[in-house]
Amino acid sequence: MYIIKTKQYLKDYQKLIIGKHLEREEKTLEIIELAIIESKNLKEIIHGDVATTYHIEKKTGNLKEIYTARINKKLRLYMKPVGEYPYNNEEIIEMQFIEIDDKHYGDG
Repeated sequence: MYIIKTKQYLKDYQKLIIGKHLEREEKTLEIIELAIIESKNLKEIIHGDVATTYHIEKKTGNLKEIYTARINKKLRLYMKPVGEYPYNNEEIIEMQFIEIDDKHYGDG
């Protein structure tokens, strides 16, 4: 698969991960990124060990096109498959990293 990193994601990465010297979280993001790159499609990610380990799950409601992965107790990575909703998970080969969210989960 391919990964597209948005400007917002790169900004959040610099501010929340690099700026605060969060080495463990940086390693977690690298593992998630590597697992996505090595996968053939979205179905393989959702049903794989990485999804279980990092709680990759699909959001509901207004954010039904978004998938999230747990970086730590406070930070979540927001991802979106590149394509049109509803997705055929076997055909999705591109994932877009949208942002790193630290607001919804409080102080961790």
